[in-house]
Amino acid sequence: MRYFIEKECPESGVYTLEDFKTTIGDDLKEIELLEMKRDYGGEMWCKEFNEFPERCFCGIGCQKYDPCNGRSGKCRHLVNGFVETGREFVLTESGLREINNGL
Repeated sequence: MRYFIEKECPESGVYTLEDFKTTIGDDLKEIELLEMKRDYGGEMWCKEFNEFPERCFCGIGCQKYDPCNGRSGKCRHLVNGFVETGREFVLTESGLREINNGL
């Protein structure tokens, strides 16, 4: 699965290409996207809240805490974070096109 952030609004979060395809339509003709990849060993990402949680807020103190083993430990909503790959794309109604950036 490929992940992207919107170039003009990166703080809105990381989404799949399918998520962005649903936003293309009458008013929005194209979106500039930056490709992301999982950051194994880096910060963890909470899928439930769509953010990087602070350690003190992640765990039994969280109302959405759901341990993978059903008792304790890592929450099933917690996954590896993301880093940019350096590849830029433009998504239009006709598809996804990589921007060469003069390379």
